[in-house]
Amino acid sequence: MPSPTAIDSKAKSPDKDDASAGRQKHQIISTLKGPVAARMRQLIPTLAPLDDPYRTVMESPELLYGCLLVFRKQRSKFADFLVDEQGRPVTDDAKPLSCGRSVNDIIGMIVRSGARQYATKRFVDATAKPNVVEPQTKSLLEKLASLVTGNWREDERPKPRPNRNYAEEFYQAIRDNLEHDWQVPLIPHYAELPAKLIRELGPGLTTLRNPEGIAALANIGRRSIDGARKILSDDMMREMLETQPLAAQGVAFLGKANYEALHSAVYGRMGAKFWEMCKDTDRLEALEEKNARDLGEMASYLHIVSADTIHRMTEKLQPYQLSVFLDTAWHALGETEFVAVFGIPGKPGLIRRFAEKAAAFKLDHADPTADFANRLPDIFKAYLLSPKGYEKGL
Repeated sequence: MPSPTAIDSKAKSPDKDDASAGRQKHQIISTLKGPVAARMRQLIPTLAPLDDPYRTVMESPELLYGCLLVFRKQRSKFADFLVDEQGRPVTDDAKPLSCGRSVNDIIGMIVRSGARQYATKRFVDATAKPNVVEPQTKSLLEKLASLVTGNWREDERPKPRPNRNYAEEFYQAIRDNLEHDWQVPLIPHYAELPAKLIRELGPGLTTLRNPEGIAALANIGRRSIDGARKILSDDMMREMLETQPLAAQGVAFLGKANYEALHSAVYGRMGAKFWEMCKDTDRLEALEEKNARDLGEMASYLHIVSADTIHRMTEKLQPYQLSVFLDTAWHALGETEFVAVFGIPGKPGLIRRFAEKAAAFKLDHADPTADFANRLPDIFKAYLLSPKGYEKGL
């Protein structure tokens, strides 16, 4: 087991030999443990009385994230460390510092090391105090552990401590996809997921950017993942897991025939957004009843709109009107308001009113599409003049 103060460099640079990579790593560790830790003690009062602030911080995702935030917000305080080999300031986090690694490289190393140290305390040290002190975080972790227990096979679930092998299994599963400082607060949540699932996700892990998303993945269970695998080709399964792993539940819900029909109708126009559409089973159920033409007309927005939007629009409007309606609403309302009205959960009363008004137009038979497009903006302009008043009148 690596020492508590070890920094995981993930892999040495391809153009460096082992000795050079070792010197880089040693220089980084020495700088972080010495002058950087001393600077942090000056800036963060709670670190001042600690005998070994570096080790304490590396063992606590909360403290580690706090230090990274301090670095981001008070970067000027660390300017003497952020120089290249010639002593010139480096402001681009992707460019090498004097140690040969960039700020981004070093942050990735720190994040991976923090994950390893958390796993050691979580799964190995039976006498360790809990890593998490925030009551809200503790509650979320307890909920997540319950979801994993209820939805994943016993042989996959995180093992009770002390279990050195599982700590290393978790770390090896996750290390290649830990690169960003925003992942640090999520480390305790990642650790509650089955290591096998983390390996399956691969880069898809980075799509889970909050505890709620991680909990949602835990909730779909092994049955949905395996169900999707039976339906999808290897390439599509990999794309789904890397793009939106929560879509596994939707794919399993659809079944092979409905999935293939939907994929054939809209994937060519949606691309990777297809998987975002598959995340919501209510939306998929609404789409099951629609014909290929309707689906094609709405394809550009199917990853956003709610089941209610789909029902109301296809109930009130003609197929040729669907894309015109959605395009006009998007440009008239703007993205934020469009999502608030037509997305999930959306505003069913407004959706109904908009669709009814659009359906009531007496259109020019010579060019109904152009006439429809010309009249539509007035509906949304009336709403934007007084949204609250408009909604009260529903």
